[in-house]
Formats: sequence, C-alpha cells, structure tokens
Amino acid sequence: MVTSQGAPHILLAFTLVLAAPPLPLAARHSESICLFPERWQGTWFQSGVRLPITILLNRFSTKGRCIASKEDKFLIANENGNCFRCVSIHEVHENVLQYKETFCSPVDSLSLCSQITGDALLYSMFRQNAIALPCPFTGYHTFFYNRGHGECNTLASTMEPCTQDSRLLLRYQACPDVSGSESAVEELQCLATWKEGSSRYLVGKIEHGHVTSNEDRYRCFVYDKIPPSSGSGDGEGNVAYRVAQSGDATCNGLFSPMEGSRTMTLYKASSPSRCKFPSWVSNPGHWHTLDHRRSYSLRHRNSTLRIADSDGREETRVQCSEVKGPLPAIPGSSPSDNMQIVGHYTVGCQSGYVCMVFYKRDQHVIEVQSGTFTRRFEEACNKSNFDRFRAPFVTLVTTSPDLKSCPHSGRFAVTGIHRHVREERSTDNTAITGTRGGNDEEEILSQIQDCPLETVALSSACSERDTMEVRSECDIKRIVSAYRCHAGWIENGTGYVIMTPVGRSGTSGAGAGAGRRYCFIYTSPGGATSLSSPSSQSATGHVVRFSTSADTCSRTVIPGSTGVLAFNITHQGMCVETSGGSALTMQTAGSIVCLSILCLQFGRVFR
Repeated sequence: MVTSQGAPHILLAFTLVLAAPPLPLAARHSESICLFPERWQGTWFQSGVRLPITILLNRFSTKGRCIASKEDKFLIANENGNCFRCVSIHEVHENVLQYKETFCSPVDSLSLCSQITGDALLYSMFRQNAIALPCPFTGYHTFFYNRGHGECNTLASTMEPCTQDSRLLLRYQACPDVSGSESAVEELQCLATWKEGSSRYLVGKIEHGHVTSNEDRYRCFVYDKIPPSSGSGDGEGNVAYRVAQSGDATCNGLFSPMEGSRTMTLYKASSPSRCKFPSWVSNPGHWHTLDHRRSYSLRHRNSTLRIADSDGREETRVQCSEVKGPLPAIPGSSPSDNMQIVGHYTVGCQSGYVCMVFYKRDQHVIEVQSGTFTRRFEEACNKSNFDRFRAPFVTLVTTSPDLKSCPHSGRFAVTGIHRHVREERSTDNTAITGTRGGNDEEEILSQIQDCPLETVALSSACSERDTMEVRSECDIKRIVSAYRCHAGWIENGTGYVIMTPVGRSGTSGAGAGAGRRYCFIYTSPGGATSLSSPSSQSATGHVVRFSTSADTCSRTVIPGSTGVLAFNITHQGMCVETSGGSALTMQTAGSIVCLSILCLQFGRVFR
C-alpha cells in the first residue's frame, strides 16, 4: 500500500527510470526499483572530486544510476549502459559515508561485488551544509603537539570552548627548538563522530587564515581517552586525550591516535570560572532587556552568565573569574548594592576578559555596565578598559516585576511633546487604549502628539498609586495611554522608573508574562522624586521633564529634549480637589457619591 505522502517519491523514481537511456544488458533488473536511502540524499564533498556529489533517489551523480542493490551493496550503471560497478557504501554517521568500489566491468549483476577486496581504497564523503554536533572534547584543555619533527612542549597550546558546543578554538604555540611548529589559531567545527573497535573518530571543518577550499577545511581525527593515573586522587583533573589528525580531507591512514599528520596530547585544564555572581543577580535566575531582545540567565551554580538573543541562541558567555568588591556610591544617587567583577567572556570562538559592574535597583530590576574586552586578566578593570562614568548601562528586569507607587502624584498639563521616531498612523476613530507591545504603544503616543496640547493631560498615582495615564480628547476620539510603575531610582539628580504599558484588558504586560517595558527618565526643579516616597505635595505650577527609552535606561538621554518620546508637564493640583482646595482621593470621592445616592433612595422609601 502506497500512502499519499510516499506517492510523489515513487512516481518521481519511476519517471527517472523511464527517462534513463536504455540498458539492454540490465533488462532483467527493470522489474525492481533501486533507490538509495532517503537520509543519504543531498550534496556531498569528496576529496579529489571537483564538483559536489549529488545523491537523489537512484542517482549517484559521478557514477550513474542504481539498477540493483542488496544490503549495503549497490550495482551502478553509467549513463551509456556499458559500464557497471559495485559500490559498497557504509554509513558511519549521518554526515559521513564511506565506500569501496570495483573497477568498470561489463558484468551487470551483484556478483560483481565479490571483486571488492579488503585492502581496496576507502573513500570518504562528507555531507555539505551538515548540521554540526557537540564536540567530544568539552571544557578547557592544554595540549602538546607533534608534526613529525618532535613534540612541541616548551609552551602549552590551548583548546577553548566556543559559545556553540559544536565549535572549539585551538591556539597553537611555537617552540623555537622544534621544526615545523608555529603560532596559529584554528577554529574547529565538529560534524560527525563514530566508533570503530577501540578507536573513536571525528570529522570536522577547520577555519584559519590559509583556508581557501573544502580540501583545506575538512579533516578527520582519531582519538582515545587516557584514564586518570592510578592513585592520583584528582578524578577528572588528570584525564587526557590522545588525538591524531589527517593531513588531507580524507580518513585514509588514520588507524591510531599515535600516528597522523599531527598528533596531540590533551590535558584537562581548570576553568576560568573561580567565583559566583552576587546572590541578588542569581536568585531570580533569568533576566531580560526592556525590549526582550536579549536574555541573561545564570548557569553552573551561579558561576556562568549566559546572554542569548530573542530566539534563545547563545551570543555571549561570561564566567565569574574574580569578585573585585563594591564601588563607592555616586553622590546624589539612591543607595544601591553594586558589585564589580572580572569575567572571562566568550563570544563565538573569541575569548578574553571583561570588567563588569552589577547594580541592584530592586529585587526585580538590575543594571549592568561592561568595559572593553581584553586578552589579559589583570588589565580588564584598568581605566583604559573600564570607566564607570562613561560605560553604558544595560537595564534588566525579571518576567514579573513588582508594582510600585508612581512618582510625582497629581494632575498635570502637558506643555510640550515630541516623538523622535515616527510610526504609521491609524485612521481608526474609536476609543484607543494602550496595548502590550512597543509598536502599539508608540502608535498611541504618535496620535496623542498630533492632538492640540490643551486637550492632553497626565495623571500620576491617581486612579491607582502604581498607574500613570496620558489622556487626550482629540477630535471625536478619546485616546488613553496608561502605564504601570515598577522600580525606580535616583542618579545624579535624575530619576529613572521602569514602566509597563497597560493592556486592553486593563492588565499590564507584567501580568501577561512577556510585556515590553520602557524606562521613563525625568527631572524637576526640586529634584527627582524617589518612588519609595512619591511627591504628593508638589507645588502647583512646577514643571517635570520626561523622556522615554525603549531598550535601556540611557544616561545620554536629556529629559524633555531627547529620547523616543520627550514631553514636559506642569503640575495643576492633586488628583481630586474640592473648591476649598482640600485633597480627596478617587476612592473617597466615589464613596461620598454612592452614600449620597443611597440616602436619596432611603428618603424616597420612607417619605
């Protein structure tokens, strides 16, 4: 029974067979269809063959078409139908095929396969565009190598992991007394591993400055693991590998890790991770930037920081190498825990050291400063590589930050508003409320910007202490942009507060679990107000300058002038005021109205 999914495959096979040149000598094979396994289909590289080899259905591009098969043996006829050869193909890995073959013969049956001898030349084919796999050598290693002129062991060469576990970086040191040794850096991408007897094999692609073709890239390795020395007592610390590398893009002649174009002895080296990140960084475990483009997560018992993109692909790995201690507080700033560390970074296959400072703004909000990368540990926190007054900040939040009181409570008139990034405007004339996600919120703000300033008002900590709203009665539509306030802090007299746009359902992005957030940056003549003690007695008429940042709390933004959105607001009074000037909350006013209505109803009943 042929399924609908398999029908096109079989029909294509019949089409190829019928379209092939006539093979009178192979007529007795016409009743069967010989197909190569589907997993082999694709393009392959073989050393010495100029063009890529393509395997498709019954076609082997450089040899012809298959007319009969049995187990791993395939009878292949050339295009003219006058030359037959038996090819014995062995799949050692999904990315590596090895085969032996007979010479061209008029014999058109599988009996031709008996002519393949044990010492026949073995050919290796490597899949092009193969999916890489984790390398067998994990962690950090030092090694000595030999290229046939003696072992280079004066200086230890190093093998370092890359951010992708399918790549390794090899740094070769030169030995003055050993001919053929030279300083070089090579990047190895692992493509296939398999075992034959007691030997293990690896196929990889090598990249270095002298590579010009696949003949230079593909290499085969044979290796074995040397167990720890008896009585050493240090477990994995004394484990080593012996490795031999082929001299060309084949696996020919590799029978032992002691013989090869280059042999190496690998020893497990200590990790550069020698400390842990602060507990207030590691306890939440997972952080992300305000725009969700990067995520930061702690691994390996809080000693490794993994930085990934929005799709989860690791971009940078930082291992804690040394805790330097806290830096002195900046004058005019909120009290804040901070910790300076030296980290060992890995970006792709490049590695070195970097100075970092972590600032605790709140249990759910931290900031990070990073210096420039350097190869030397002792230079990481030098003034030339790290300046805390110039290094940019990266603001990080957890998935569900706590809600906090908004600063500068009261009612405000918007006296100036400017967006530096314009978006397409909607022509919808219905009521609009802020939605989770940056583009929707910016679209709402762009509509507010187009309204006359006298129609735009802002209220902070009025309907709820953790909510700030921008409203406009513009033309025939009412526009509302609302935000929930999270952690805030003061630095050099400038205030910073993390905000989440409120969704259409009335819930913030924090409740939705993946909301985009903004940093509101503000100043006022009397100084920025801390969220822990929001100003509720601000003088009427004072001006607060606001700017927003969509990715981090940038120190280069000038409140009221630059940023994604810049606006000035003038204080007009408390959230709800009586004619005599006494302040009432919304809840109190609502209670008075409800009580008055209730009294009227009772009066009608007992009248």
